[in-house]
Amino acid sequence: MRLAELQRAFQRNVLDGSREIESIVAGTERFPTAERLGVYSGGYAERLAEALAQTYPAVRAAIGERRFDSLIGRLAHSRPSRHFSVRRYGGELDGLLAENFAAPRGRVLAELARWEWLLAEVFDAADRRALTQADLAHLDPASWPQLHFELTPTLRRIELASNAVGWWKWACADAPRPRRWRLQRATEWALWRQELAIYFRPLSLVERSALEAVVAGGTFGELCATLAEHVEPEDAPVRAATLLHTWLKEGWIVGVRS
Repeated sequence: MRLAELQRAFQRNVLDGSREIESIVAGTERFPTAERLGVYSGGYAERLAEALAQTYPAVRAAIGERRFDSLIGRLAHSRPSRHFSVRRYGGELDGLLAENFAAPRGRVLAELARWEWLLAEVFDAADRRALTQADLAHLDPASWPQLHFELTPTLRRIELASNAVGWWKWACADAPRPRRWRLQRATEWALWRQELAIYFRPLSLVERSALEAVVAGGTFGELCATLAEHVEPEDAPVRAATLLHTWLKEGWIVGVRS
């Protein structure tokens, strides 16, 4: 058997439990072949559980260490990694949680997993220099209605119908254990990074609509038109300027063009 064939057979044993490689792996009475190979199969799942415990600390705390390790073991063998980096592995955990826990807890745990995965995405996202008020001060006032704004690559949004943020804070020892899983109404959150710090906050319906207009490539004039659907039309430009000031302060704006 060639090296490449041997490697593939070994991988199938670790991931799928295939026994074809057992014929060429020597065993002893004390340490049979299957047991020797099992060291690698079990170790593979254990290492992934250790890695994903860093990505999903709140999920692990919410369901318990043993249950978490068991689920990761099932994930490792049913949905093997397709990436060279372990950082890109584990994004499917939310689906596995929804399948293995009865509703409504399963849905809440799935949301908690999506929240923690998004935090990791925000931390890994590309860096871009944020613009400041001074960067916009030189712009011709007549050009503002045609301006497009580019948002930081670290910005993410997620709608949560559960108290996933409260559970995450509890797991990080930043808050008491939540008393409930679900919220009375769904809330959209924004997450972003400034240097090495991750920030997040809930979005109002007005700001959510404004962000969607910017993400869709709308101009400042179109942003004002969108806000005019939620506030008095004459107040829309002031509200747009206020939001833009907030986004600049939080480092969300990284580019502007006409």
